[in-house]
Amino acid sequence: MADPGPGYARLHRVDPVTRVRLRPGLNPWLVCGYDEAMEVLSDPLFSVDPASTGDSVRDAIAVGRAEEKTALLGRHLLSVDPPDHTRMRRLMSRALTARRMRALEGPIGDFADALLDKLDARGEPGFDVLGDYALPLAVEVICELIGIPAADRPRFQEWGALLVRSELQDDAAFDGAADEMAGYFVPLLAARREEPADDLVSALVTAHGEEQLDDYELISLVYQLFFAGHESSAYLICNAVLRLLRHPDERAALAAEPALVERVIEEVLRVDGPVKVPTWRFPLRDMELGGRKVRAGEPVLILLGAAGRDPKRFPDPDRFDSGRTGRQHLAFSHGIHHCMGAAVGRTEGRVAVGRLFARFPGLELAVPAEGLRWRDNLMMRGVCELPVRVAG
Repeated sequence: MADPGPGYARLHRVDPVTRVRLRPGLNPWLVCGYDEAMEVLSDPLFSVDPASTGDSVRDAIAVGRAEEKTALLGRHLLSVDPPDHTRMRRLMSRALTARRMRALEGPIGDFADALLDKLDARGEPGFDVLGDYALPLAVEVICELIGIPAADRPRFQEWGALLVRSELQDDAAFDGAADEMAGYFVPLLAARREEPADDLVSALVTAHGEEQLDDYELISLVYQLFFAGHESSAYLICNAVLRLLRHPDERAALAAEPALVERVIEEVLRVDGPVKVPTWRFPLRDMELGGRKVRAGEPVLILLGAAGRDPKRFPDPDRFDSGRTGRQHLAFSHGIHHCMGAAVGRTEGRVAVGRLFARFPGLELAVPAEGLRWRDNLMMRGVCELPVRVAG
């Protein structure tokens, strides 16, 4: 988890498509090659709907950790194929307008500054970048996007911390948090129908005609937006901060030219993206992938981090270099399931990282990098905490 590079390199030497065993009854195909990953993400014959596989595979997924089985928790953008996906995505694209996305940059900066002010005022020698900065920032941003009233956001901070900090091996803990959030969203949806506001929930609940969603779909969609959005953004921020703390040359270049933070974030997404694998894929018929015969219904996982370090696509793939150009990585997936919040995630990373180092230019790790704990998680890659010292 701390250094996946050697494992990715070994996979690339062996085969771009490899059969692995996760647990009894679950032997997915692991796709690590960039071209093969693009093929799976682009081909409509690879379904994300769990109904496309057999009962035994669904049962095997269901006995895993909670984050592995989120696709089994309802009908949302990550678990349906066209035409339902087309209907939901069209509605989401109208809710996530360019104006609404641009309007978030100001609040993101305000949230970041407020958190940094609190850290500054504490006068303590250090803090945890994840728990004290990245996570509360990510929760505030996703709440702002959804339209959660400010008075209710402390509850979401608690839920967000639970979902990120817990490994969620206890189904009761996961189900309890999910039920509480679903219970919160029911009256919120009703209130926005009666009195719409300028937020995403209002845009969703006031849709009419073919794009109209039922309450179950709405709750599942908003819940998934929070679940996926806050966690990935918090890890992106932490992964970027850690990379800069460990690469003084990149950090010095950023200090000299703050606008470089945009390229830094893109390179972090390629090398240390927070999402290791997107949702499960299931081929709808027998097909060949990377020279392997993949049968209909067999589970497929795309290892996005390995695709980002494919030597056929990226020269010297393990070298962190913000001088690389283009956005060729797959950190936000690709095709019809490309992350609709990519612009917000990029803005969060750019603003959060830039302002953190501007406020604390002497920031340094408070523990050896080798001593950091990484979350043991199939879907996400991030530290359990990132302790730093304020020096200089």
